[in-house]
Amino acid sequence: MNRFYHPDSISAHSEINLSDDASKHLVKSLRLKPSDRIILFNGDGYDYHGEVSDIDKKNVKIAVNEKKLNTSEADIDISILQSVTSRDKLDFIFQKNTELGIKNFYLINTERVNFKIPQSKTANRIEHLKKVIISACEQSGRSKIPTVHEIILSLNKLTNEDDHSCKLILNPYTDYSLSNLRNNDLKSKKSFQILIGPEGGFSEAEIKVAENAGFKSLSLGKRVLRTETASLSIASAILALTNNFV
Repeated sequence: MNRFYHPDSISAHSEINLSDDASKHLVKSLRLKPSDRIILFNGDGYDYHGEVSDIDKKNVKIAVNEKKLNTSEADIDISILQSVTSRDKLDFIFQKNTELGIKNFYLINTERVNFKIPQSKTANRIEHLKKVIISACEQSGRSKIPTVHEIILSLNKLTNEDDHSCKLILNPYTDYSLSNLRNNDLKSKKSFQILIGPEGGFSEAEIKVAENAGFKSLSLGKRVLRTETASLSIASAILALTNNFV
């Protein structure tokens, strides 16, 4: 069933006017007709089941008839702290990690990033990534919207607060691996923060800064992964090891 994000309040047994963009997509791309069933969500964790009640050239109305709790969310909280990379790669990283169930995204400027986001374009880039995330939620069946946080200007901004999170920095040159992580009572952890490096990797100084902030270096094996592959790999591994793929 087609799913649409609606940013405003939704209640059962009400009628909703979709936005112009959503209405256009529903009519011209999906070619839905009156009485066709759809699901709306607004980020509150519920799905709102309804049907198309009226269509005109500029607006589509949805008759909402049922509110259901969405149970697709993982029972752990994973935050991806992603070094800035190209626009296309960031879109891919945010889209696919949203599908997997990541709940928080941070962008970080690191020493070896090949792409800089000008301060004047930061707000627009974050808004663009939020749209990527919403589209991924529509596709993947999620009804809670992951949060995109402000850009962290440097790893020096990280703190060593004891928040009981499992903090990891991906580092292909350490001996600490997923098997070690699994043996350290991984299933008792409910919150994870994962630092992902840029194409050139983290510098030794950055790794030391992160470790001083409570992050543990972790290797994903003998092969060096691209930045867009690394985040998906570690997220999938943690979700699997915490029984969130069952």
